[in-house]
Amino acid sequence: MVRCLLVEKNAAERSRIMGFLNGFGFECIAREGADDAIRFCQESQPQVVLMEASALPATKEFLRLMSYQGRSSKRPIVILYSESPDLSAMGSSIIQGASDFLVSPFDRDLLHFKLEQAGALPH
Repeated sequence: MVRCLLVEKNAAERSRIMGFLNGFGFECIAREGADDAIRFCQESQPQVVLMEASALPATKEFLRLMSYQGRSSKRPIVILYSESPDLSAMGSSIIQGASDFLVSPFDRDLLHFKLEQAGALPH
């Protein structure tokens, strides 16, 4: 079973996305912010991280730590999403280690496709 960490501060959005991830057969753990996500990833090693990227400084730190962690073990697939994406921020996130970037709100099918592309779901 794939362990997935969802980082989303909005409870309704967290519930909606958790429904998608549970439907894919993932074991889901939710956190409200990047700092909580960093602590969780230090204690546990999720295979997938789906993170709302509005708190960009904390998100950058999260990506830096995941990149560092990836040198000694398998780093997770990280997919970021945002309602108002900045092309520059999207590009730098990919360069810093994110697997992909989605524009929110996204639907189940798009998330499924992105997870397949990233290798978290079988084709």
